Amino acid sequence: MTEIQFKELGMVEYSQTYEAMMELIESQPSFHSIWSLEHFPVFTIGISEKQIIEDKSKNPPFIKTDRGGKTTFHAPGQLVFYFILHMKKLPFPPTELTKKILETTSLALSSYDLKHEINANDPGIFLNNEKVASIGMRIKKNYSYHGLSINIDTDLDTFNSIKPCGLDVQACNLKDYIDINVDNFKKDLLNKFQRMLDK
Repeated sequence: MTEIQFKELGMVEYSQTYEAMMELIESQPSFHSIWSLEHFPVFTIGISEKQIIEDKSKNPPFIKTDRGGKTTFHAPGQLVFYFILHMKKLPFPPTELTKKILETTSLALSSYDLKHEINANDPGIFLNNEKVASIGMRIKKNYSYHGLSINIDTDLDTFNSIKPCGLDVQACNLKDYIDINVDNFKKDLLNKFQRMLDK
């Protein structure tokens, strides 16, 4: 069984976190890592985005990244989980990683009797056709990186000033639907992610 290291990073800058992911991958760890954190406000631009250009001088800044997908927003009140996983040590095919993460997240949401759906075409989780969770991953040197974001109680006005993930959808917050203790929810998710990797 592959060791899983969990790190709680708190509130961190996006660019510094990305650099830390790259450094960890370069070290070729023998273990899996899952980081939980929140970001200071930032728009990140995925590799399939053609309309929006990088502009770090804006507030929030627009930063190019190498994950899949288009443009999304990170800010306080949004839980982010980064998965730096050893692809050769997964208990399922690497092609199923995104699906497994979304299914595991859905399992945690189901415990709140929350009606939601996974969308495979626009990878994420939706409530009443609004997007509450997004995922964008990449694989490099046999490791995954980037990950999952879940809106708990974040700045939707700024988020919805763009087209989230390039589509005509609105983002929403979990707290608009359920009364949720963030610490308990995060703990439950991390336990479920561990079981996902232990199988």
